[in-house]
Amino acid sequence: MTVCSPIQEIYTRLRSPRWFAIVGVAFWGISLFFFAGTAAAQDATATPEPAVMLPTENGRYFATSGLCAACHANMFDEHGNDISFDTTWRATMMGNSGRDPYWRAGLRREVLSNPDFSAFIQDKCATCHMPMARTTANLSTGDVLQVFGEGGAIQPGTEYHNLALDSVSCTLCHQISNVHLGEREGQSGHYTIDGSTDEFSHARVIYGPFVPSASQSALMQSATNFTQTQSDHISSSELCASCHELFTPYFDVETRALAPVTFQEQTPYTEWLNSDYRISRTCQSCHMPIVDGLAPAASVGNPTPLMRTGVSQHTLLGGNVYLPRILQQFGEELEVAATDEQFQQYIDLTRQQLQNDTARVSLQNALVTEGTLSFDVFVQSLVGHKFPTAYPSRRTWLHVTVRDAAGTVVFESGSYNTNGSINGNDNDEDAQRFEPHYDVVTAPDQVQIYEPVMGDTAGHVTTTLLLASQYLKDNRLLPFGYDRATAPVEIAIWGDAAADTDFIGGSDIVTYQVPVSSATGLTIEVELVYQTLGYRWAENLREFADPVAAPEIVKFLSYYEAVPNIPELVVKASAQIQ
Repeated sequence: MTVCSPIQEIYTRLRSPRWFAIVGVAFWGISLFFFAGTAAAQDATATPEPAVMLPTENGRYFATSGLCAACHANMFDEHGNDISFDTTWRATMMGNSGRDPYWRAGLRREVLSNPDFSAFIQDKCATCHMPMARTTANLSTGDVLQVFGEGGAIQPGTEYHNLALDSVSCTLCHQISNVHLGEREGQSGHYTIDGSTDEFSHARVIYGPFVPSASQSALMQSATNFTQTQSDHISSSELCASCHELFTPYFDVETRALAPVTFQEQTPYTEWLNSDYRISRTCQSCHMPIVDGLAPAASVGNPTPLMRTGVSQHTLLGGNVYLPRILQQFGEELEVAATDEQFQQYIDLTRQQLQNDTARVSLQNALVTEGTLSFDVFVQSLVGHKFPTAYPSRRTWLHVTVRDAAGTVVFESGSYNTNGSINGNDNDEDAQRFEPHYDVVTAPDQVQIYEPVMGDTAGHVTTTLLLASQYLKDNRLLPFGYDRATAPVEIAIWGDAAADTDFIGGSDIVTYQVPVSSATGLTIEVELVYQTLGYRWAENLREFADPVAAPEIVKFLSYYEAVPNIPELVVKASAQIQ
């Protein structure tokens, strides 16, 4: 029998993985507190924005982001850049998918339009927007997740509220297994999470791209009950396709029966698979770019964090600027976990990506003949899927202006208003019409808009997802490598663009013919602009805007009116005729 002194007992405990992790996390917290205090002491007049606490819940299947941040914050690459996973993720749309006020409003509309299927609709949409809450409810009880109403996940204090608000969080993506990845069975939210019920086994697997170090594995397992496992599938496009390749059911508008087939609501994975990018780039290559040089994957280690190459930044950038602006302005009531500064950084990085890595335009063949100015706008896509892609509310268009020698506008197509509408766009003026694809533009009310337009089973234009059975128009810019002859029907071209011979993989050419009174002193300007939320997609919510039956819709419309829905500039070009 060995008798240990109190000091020996403390030493023995501190050497164990669990106590080592606890001490490490505590030391991390103390360090942050000390650093903040030191910074404040250096500048007594500074009033830094207080940090927002992430939720710290270690549930049966998932740990929330606050527990992960304990070891994945305060991370710097070899150049001194902060690449902390929690800092960059907080303001992303992935990190706010459960808070997204437009998603909540759209979900409420779908429920009101199809009340007999309310429980199914809420659960289905929560699968990818509130995945930890929905999966926990499903694995624990076999029940669907209720989002709205008394006890619903969006209500503070309810059982699944923290998990719901933590949105697409760390332990969701990093627990998806490689079962059916890249197959239809593994898409539309049909990701596979281990349903093991033994929460004390220390055996819940967490996947990562690196072979784990022994010390970091011990820390993670002791602090969170997750066991690190290396697997390449975590860095594959197929993982992203779990939610971003989405086929939705729909109702026949006449019979109200559910159709036996589904509708391709968004298919960026299939678009990528039918592009040249499938050879050299993955989704993560663009949306989670690799850190330049050496960087840690965690802020703890033995004795120091391990520096690696190939660490992905968790920026998760897309093209969405509008919803982050709403989240930034109304963060307190939407319970965001990011600061204004973090949202602004995300907005700035998104704008940089839109302007640097998305598309190019150029003006070609400009000349005046017999009182008509003719020129071509050459549009080139730089992305590995259709642009825009995914959720069908998104659109990009050409704003073209011609001025005379005095600077007076003599022609303008594609101008827009602060409410998000496009002047001359048929669909913004009338919900049942839409602007066709143009090969030649001859009038100001003809606007080249690259967009999807959904139709129901009767051929009517709709923005209700559960009524959408077809695309009446889809002329979104195609990725390089897209081949009309081999592209599957899920990513086909629909409408007049199908007959446009210069609308091809990677580019489009639009010819403008403008009557002018002078052949000299003309200035042509073209902008390609992008909008996350098309005007009709917001405007169609108004018929459901009842403060009792649809508070989420009323709330979103108040945000929409407060934050101008001005499109984002992607790229511009100009030319002069002297």
